[in-house]
Amino acid sequence: MSRFTTYAIKEISSSFLLLLILLSSILWLGQGLRHIELLTTDNVSFISYVSYIVLLLPKILLLTIPICIFLSVLFNINRLRNDSELIILLASGKSDYESLLRPIIFFTVLVFFLSTILSVFVTPFSLNEIRHKIIDIRSSGIHSSILKEKKFISPVDTLTIFLQEREGSKINGLLIHDIKDANNPQTYIAEKGEFIEHDNKKILRLYNGNIQIFERNEKKISEIEFETYDLNLSPYNKKESSHIYSDELFTSQIITNLSGKKVAQFNKNEKEQYAVLHSRFTNPLYVFCFALIPLIMLKFSKKPGDNIFIPIATVSILAFFFQIIQITISNLLIEKNNLVFLNYSLPVIFTIFISIFIFIDKFEIKKINAK
Repeated sequence: MSRFTTYAIKEISSSFLLLLILLSSILWLGQGLRHIELLTTDNVSFISYVSYIVLLLPKILLLTIPICIFLSVLFNINRLRNDSELIILLASGKSDYESLLRPIIFFTVLVFFLSTILSVFVTPFSLNEIRHKIIDIRSSGIHSSILKEKKFISPVDTLTIFLQEREGSKINGLLIHDIKDANNPQTYIAEKGEFIEHDNKKILRLYNGNIQIFERNEKKISEIEFETYDLNLSPYNKKESSHIYSDELFTSQIITNLSGKKVAQFNKNEKEQYAVLHSRFTNPLYVFCFALIPLIMLKFSKKPGDNIFIPIATVSILAFFFQIIQITISNLLIEKNNLVFLNYSLPVIFTIFISIFIFIDKFEIKKINAK
């Protein structure tokens, strides 16, 4: 490996890592804020919340890796052009394409393997874990940690709780409005209360208070006083669906589900699984397209004084077009499973097309010399 190849790989990889950290962090922060309600409205500790958002990283990385490899190669080609290093390569008798192609391909192969591991193994695992965490969180019921002092909190649509003070599971000054029975809404008022568990049931034990029941049919209010009253919270638990979506299944699970079945006999869920399975293997192939696209710049601009706006705009539009094609084909495959060959052939065709476009001048020169 030449010194320039090592140097180019180092520059591209450092730019790639910096961009990957910056872009992924921005998206990750956005996703973290989007799920902040897990802390504010659900029974989730800070540690559980952090572990939840950490599991979002693999999917975010799959989105940012193609963009970052495109931008890192584009940035370094433009820097080499501005620093006249491409001119020096040409003056030394080396082709700028050949000099740049080797480090770009070498680095892209490494990124391809990383993307494949993320796509086939890591991301399905993280999404599966997220789904199970959501099921556990949403099915965990009402807990004292979600209650705030001097605020009306509605942990579910049919229950509103207000409290004056709280210390752990013990509460002072309680007001609870229950509309689970729309015809007979109930209001609980108590001096004190505490959360306890009895016979695997969550109970809010109320002390020294009364229950006011509004009977809509008779349009009257009944009042019942009590010294101790146990309010069973189990009926207020949310019922979260335990369904696991196709992109949340392990790759091995999908292969097992589809083995021995013909494509024409797939039901709706199996069609989705089929599309997800093949997309996991083919999407990493697009990194080669995104890595080679910036080389097209050299067809229009090699010297520091050349116009750079049009070449950058051209390769950026082309990269955006490939990204749209990738997403469209992945979605189309869900309904048209027989188009699976497009999933594999398109990234290969795009890579070959870009390579031919880059080296077309060289091919023509060889033909002329041969004559």
